[in-house]
Amino acid sequence: MARVTPSRRIERAGVNAVRALLEEHDQIVQEIDGGNDYGEDLFVMLTKDGHRTGMSVAIQVKSGAKYKRANGYAIPVEEHFDDWTKSLLPVFGVVFDIESKRLYWVNLSASLKGALTPKSWVSVNSDDELNAATVRNFLDVAQEYAEENHSQISREIPTQVLSVSETWSVPPDWFIGRIAQCAEIAKTLTEVSRRKVLISGIAGIGKTALVHRVIREPSVQEVYSGSVVYLDMFGFAGDRRTLGRSGAAYAPLLAALGIPSSSVPADIGSQAVIYHRKLEELADLDTPILLTFDNVAEMSQIAELLPRSPKHGVVITSRTQLGVIDGIENIHLREMSATEARALLSANLASENMSSMEPQKIDSLCTLCGRLPLAIKIAAAILKGDLDLGVDELIEELEEEGNRLDVLQYGDTAVRAALEVSYKHLDEELREPFFRLSVNPGSEISTEIAAVVMEVAPLKARGLMRRLSESNLVSRSPVPARWVMHDLVYLFSSEKAKELMPGSRWLASFTELAHRYYDVADESNDRLRGVSPSARGRFQTPADSLQWFDIECENLVGTAQRASDLGLHEDAYFISMNLVLYFDMRGRVADALQSSVLAHDSARASKNAEQQVRALNNIGLALTTQRKFKEAIQKLTKAQAIAERIGFFDGGCDAAISLGAAVRQYRGPAAAIPLLKQALHLAERTGRVNSIATALTNLGSAYRESGQLGNAAKVLEKSIPLHQKTGDLRKEASAHGGLGAVYSNMGKHALALEAYEKAFTAYESVQDKFGIHLGFMNLGATYCDVGNHAEARRCLERARVYFSKTGNFYYEAGALANLGQVEQAEGDRKRARQLYTRARELYAAAAAPEGVQMVARWLRELDV
Repeated sequence: MARVTPSRRIERAGVNAVRALLEEHDQIVQEIDGGNDYGEDLFVMLTKDGHRTGMSVAIQVKSGAKYKRANGYAIPVEEHFDDWTKSLLPVFGVVFDIESKRLYWVNLSASLKGALTPKSWVSVNSDDELNAATVRNFLDVAQEYAEENHSQISREIPTQVLSVSETWSVPPDWFIGRIAQCAEIAKTLTEVSRRKVLISGIAGIGKTALVHRVIREPSVQEVYSGSVVYLDMFGFAGDRRTLGRSGAAYAPLLAALGIPSSSVPADIGSQAVIYHRKLEELADLDTPILLTFDNVAEMSQIAELLPRSPKHGVVITSRTQLGVIDGIENIHLREMSATEARALLSANLASENMSSMEPQKIDSLCTLCGRLPLAIKIAAAILKGDLDLGVDELIEELEEEGNRLDVLQYGDTAVRAALEVSYKHLDEELREPFFRLSVNPGSEISTEIAAVVMEVAPLKARGLMRRLSESNLVSRSPVPARWVMHDLVYLFSSEKAKELMPGSRWLASFTELAHRYYDVADESNDRLRGVSPSARGRFQTPADSLQWFDIECENLVGTAQRASDLGLHEDAYFISMNLVLYFDMRGRVADALQSSVLAHDSARASKNAEQQVRALNNIGLALTTQRKFKEAIQKLTKAQAIAERIGFFDGGCDAAISLGAAVRQYRGPAAAIPLLKQALHLAERTGRVNSIATALTNLGSAYRESGQLGNAAKVLEKSIPLHQKTGDLRKEASAHGGLGAVYSNMGKHALALEAYEKAFTAYESVQDKFGIHLGFMNLGATYCDVGNHAEARRCLERARVYFSKTGNFYYEAGALANLGQVEQAEGDRKRARQLYTRARELYAAAAAPEGVQMVARWLRELDV
């Protein structure tokens, strides 16, 4: 849990003191969220005689001894010069003297006005104290300055205000999807207690379209009988000085509310008074209105326009989370579902175009568009506008990541342009952290790795990520301390990094990231292999390690590949090797092989022969699991030869054990037993307990398959305490499972069930799903032998489903064959034949002739 620092307590004390004083004097105060802090802590909506004046100011609060000077106080300008001089609202500064508990104020906007270059500090006179006796004077000064500021800027920036007519009550037929969000927003707006909604999300996600859909909902129109008013605040149309202002909205708002133009005064303050008075009248008459503020970039744009009565409704759309708004429901829009994306593409394409497209091609196109509505609409427009361009060609163009944002533009509409506006609106402090995130090879990142690529402390990184999430350029992952970028935002971030980050800095940052991933992966891999955790280790159990690999897998694979491409071969090798065991335990054999091959290529590039042996051994193991025995034997033989040539005894021993296992399955147990005996002898010479135990387990399997059950039981029983000594629970589980199969073959079913139970316990402790379901298959066969057909069927069916889902034809065939045995024992010869026939087909697909022959024999027996 994060510790609250003294500086944080001091800062909060100052903010709380200012807020309490102003609220005691009937001012409306909103605290500004950190993600939208442009050098301001509070918004103050000024009131007089119990009524809003229509004016607001922002306040920056500084607390602590470092702001005290010999003749008063001072506030640092730092990076806030542009923020304060270009602010939509006047900005006042307040210093909180922590010792005397007194407040002192200064008009920052006036102090910096006309300055050509940024000042370092703004002086605060000790005579300008802010307390109960002087607060009215402060408020009068703030009111006067705010009115002057409003009169200067409100004439420049118009605000679009539309009164939604009855013809808008029909939901638009062009709107697709977002059913759940529509229902949620409509429910919020039509409840009595809470009627405020903020719809946030990245550019192009469909916020404005959703608003237009919701305000046409019959239930919404029925509640807001007074009016539905739509305001476009142009928050992301340009720089901060071009944003829509509340002062410019009063007159058109009054017109939308039915106030004749002849009754609208010229000055903004009077307009604000009439506006809020009208809202109060409508609330008293139980005639609520719905105000929709679209494209809001800052709270200051709408703070003065928010109604005070809870009867009125408010809908706000923004690319950011904005500040604190009491009682608001936040709806964060993410990319569309696959079904919604398909429907949106269909709605924007001619029917003949869609009918000629394969469903798989449609899904690929939507996926490449990140299921972002704007991108999907652009893709549809491109296909409609270019009759010579087929969907295959467009998909091919989009598959090139470096070109994707170039492709996704049509006319003056482009995904990149929309994201560029969001980027420019970011606080300067957040821009570099944003594009540095793309140094990570995946679109999901932990706070820890974010700190590495940003080159800041983890606590600072957490704050920066939180602020970026409030801009919706990143979002929180369901997993704690993790963050996600939309795919197209990630590509945009990568472009910015290439444009603005020197190549040497990028490489240094990536190198540090690769080192960090390797360090953690190495620790996690050790835990999977049974190494005891250190006192402060992050992985206390194998399950912790597996969970970390599950989460970081994409980033680890991407980092290894990128490291290889950049010539960082050591990092590529070690990260890839640390992935192999994880992939094996998750049944992802193809991925294990791919990582092993990358590790071998990296070892060759760095001319490290020992690493080549280790990688070749893993390649051989993966090929054996895929039943590509000929290739496996070739790789393992090569590993042995290199190990012998360089005198790498340990590596040669491991390759010998793996070779024996491959030969056992390819040429039969009789051919493997001499090799495995020799491997055991080599292992005993090394003195490595893990190698001895592994050799014994493999030898036991060969003995069992050759019918030498006594020898099999002997060596497997000997291997188990050795596995326990190394802490490798997965190999211990394999030995227990093998021993259970031996006992079952010997007719010692009680001992077999006991051994299987121990295997299950060990497999489950490391969450080895492959091992667990292999255990179910063996257990099912044993239950069949003892006549417990119901339990046999349950275990075998569970194994069959798992192996079917993971695409393991060989073991799925084994489960089906055993199920056939159960049905045959039960007398259902028709069902048994169906199961045997399917098992034979799968054995053939898995290139397992021994399995084909076994099932063929059983099929012949059915005919007898």
